[in-house]
Formats: sequence, structure tokens, C-alpha cells
Amino acid sequence: MSALKPRQRGVAVVEFTLSSVVLIPLLLGTMVFGFRLIRAIEMQTITRDLGHMYLEQINFRNSGPQQNAQTLASGFNLTATGTSLVVLEQVKLEQQADCDAGNPMSPLGTPCPNLNKTVFIEQLTIGNTSDGASHFGTPPFAPSPPAAKTYTVSAADQANNPAALANNFSSVMTLKAGEIAYVVEMINLTPDLNIPGFSGTPQVYARSVF
Repeated sequence: MSALKPRQRGVAVVEFTLSSVVLIPLLLGTMVFGFRLIRAIEMQTITRDLGHMYLEQINFRNSGPQQNAQTLASGFNLTATGTSLVVLEQVKLEQQADCDAGNPMSPLGTPCPNLNKTVFIEQLTIGNTSDGASHFGTPPFAPSPPAAKTYTVSAADQANNPAALANNFSSVMTLKAGEIAYVVEMINLTPDLNIPGFSGTPQVYARSVF
């Protein structure tokens, strides 16, 4: 077999260089998305487990359940200064009875602005709140008592405040009168899995709804 001529070798080097410009970022991007997919599967399991606990009325306002959540999410640094955030929330369809409860000074049967819309009942967070927020919004919270912070949304806000609406939730689930959806969202920042310009936002998101 005859050796390549100098001109042929030069062409081969140029072709390899041009191909590498495309293939190397493609290979790295594929690896990044693969690792993110693995992380998303793990996060989906965590949100499902926490959702079952939340549905069973486990009170995540207490330190014990919060520590259990951090144990379930071990490896994701679910701390106040970590790289992950869990958001737990309850959502319902606002009914006329809710409007009446939120506006006790108005005649019974008076419609309210949020009538027949999905609203938050409560929302609480575990982890680093600077890592992100719920995809459905952040509702106004009722005033906190002196001893402990509350995460409930007042009846008046549920009825009248646009900030109490769970935005775009109807695209996830259609609620019927009297139904309450228990939602767990998880956000994980992935600065270690990022190629600027190729791998998109350095973040993984997972959600479970019950």
C-alpha cells in the first residue's frame, strides 16, 4: 500500500479538523444530556416518594420530615445553601363556597375573581430557594404566627388575589370540584454538566402530581 502524498496528508488533516469542530461538541453534548437524563430519573423517583408522603398528610413544615426529604435526596445537596430545591404545594379549583368564605362581608353567592380557576392552598419549600421556583408561581402566604412560619394561602387571597392562581396548572391536570392536587416539584442546578452554547440551561426539573 502506497503512502499518502504530502498533499493528501494535508487534506486529511484539514478534513479531520473540520469534522472535530462538529463531532467533539456533539459528543460532549450527548454525554451531558445523558448524565442529565440519569439525574432526572433519580429526581422523578424522589418527587414521587415525597408526593406519597405529602398525600398521606406528612407535615413537611416540621424538621423531621424535612430531614427525611434530605435523606431521600442524598447526593443532590438539598440544603439551604445547596444546589437543589423541592417545592411542595396543594392546588384546588375555586368554588362558590370558597368565594363566600373569602368574602364574608359580601352577600352569599357573589362571584369572586378566581371563581372556577385553580388556586394554591399552600406551598412550602425545602432546600435552596435561590435555585429556582415553582413552574406554577409563588402564591401570597397568610400572616405567620409568632411561633412558626405558615405556608397556607388565606381564603381571601384564594378568592381574589391573582397571585394565588396556579398558573398553567390546567395543562397538567383538570381538577373537578372538591378535588385537591398534591404537587411536588424538584429543581437541581447542574453547573458541573454544562457546555455553554451547547447544553442549554444548566438545570434539571422533575415533577409528580397526585
